[in-house]
Amino acid sequence: MKIRAAIAGAGLMGFWHAQSIARVGGEVAAVCDVDDAAARSLANRFKSAHASTRLEDVLEQEKIDILHICTPLSSHFELASTALSLGTHVLIEKPMTPHCAETEQLYARAADNRVLLCPVHQLPFQRGVRRALAEFGKIGQLRHFEAIFCSAGGAGRSREEFDQIVAEILPHPLSLMQLFAPGTLLEKPWVVTRPAPGEFRATLTAQGICFSILISMNSRPTASTLRLLATAGTIHVDLFHGFCVVEPGTVSQWRKIIHPFDLSLRTLVAAGLNIVGRACTWDLAYPGLRTLIQRVYMAIAADSKSPIESSNAIEIAAARDLLTEKSRVASSSIGS
Repeated sequence: MKIRAAIAGAGLMGFWHAQSIARVGGEVAAVCDVDDAAARSLANRFKSAHASTRLEDVLEQEKIDILHICTPLSSHFELASTALSLGTHVLIEKPMTPHCAETEQLYARAADNRVLLCPVHQLPFQRGVRRALAEFGKIGQLRHFEAIFCSAGGAGRSREEFDQIVAEILPHPLSLMQLFAPGTLLEKPWVVTRPAPGEFRATLTAQGICFSILISMNSRPTASTLRLLATAGTIHVDLFHGFCVVEPGTVSQWRKIIHPFDLSLRTLVAAGLNIVGRACTWDLAYPGLRTLIQRVYMAIAADSKSPIESSNAIEIAAARDLLTEKSRVASSSIGS
C-alpha cells in the first residue's frame, strides 16, 4: 500500500516535498495552507490530492500516514503536536522547534503514541556526503572542519529576519559535525562572533580538531560547502549540488605545481558525473531530501526506527540553542 501523506505549507519546500513523495512512491493526499489559493495550486498538481485550510479536518477525517511540516518555524510545535497526538507520523523541516525543550516534548509525544518523528536534516543523506563519509577513514586524522553557507535568501529582509534565517540554517552544519565528529556539538568553548546582521561565525577546538562554521547572508557568490582537512588528505563537499572531491595528501614538488590543475580536473569530473546522475533521476533540487523521505517511508512500512535517532535530533537542537544564545550575547555586546 502507498503511504498517504499530507503537506502542511504550500510554499517552496512544500512543493519539493510533494515532488519527492511522488518520486519515492508515496501518495500526496492533501495539501494544507492558510492561503487557500496556494493550497489549491499545489494540490492540483497531484490527482489524488485535495486542498484544505484546516489541518485538523484532514487528519481527523482521512487516513493520513504522515504529515510533512513545511511551514514557518513558529507553527512547527503546534502542528506536530496535533499530528502526533492523532497517531500520525511527522517529518518536519528544520529547525524542528524554536527551542530544544519543545523538541524533547515532541519526541516524548511521539513515543507515547508510537509514531515516528523525524527532522529534515537532509545533508547527511546526500550522495556526496555519503561518499565523503566512506572516504573519511582514508584521509587520516581530522584536523580542521570548515562549513560555509552563503545565502541570498535574505534579500530585502530586515536585520532581525537576517538573523532568524541564520539561526534556521544552523542545523545544517551541526548535523554534519555530528556525522564526522560525534561528541563535539555540546562542547563549551564555542566562540561566536557577529560582525554584522546576517553574519555568523562559530569556532571551536575540541578533540584536537579546529571547527569553523560561517553563515553569511551578504557574501557572494552563494555557496554551501564542507571542507575536511586531515593528515593524509582533504575532502571538499559541494552541498548545493551534492558531490565531493577527495584530494590525496601526497607531498612533493611536482604535486605542488600541478595542484590547482589536479583539483580543478577532479572537481570538473565529479560535478559532471553528479549533474548527469541527478538529471537521470530527476533530482533537481535539495539533494538528500528525496533519500531522507524514502528512508522515512521505508521505516514506516517496516515499523522500524527513524533514519535520524531522537538523541541525535535533540543534540542538534541543544547545540543550536547554545550557539544562538552565544550569538545573542555577541550581538548585544556589539550594540553596546
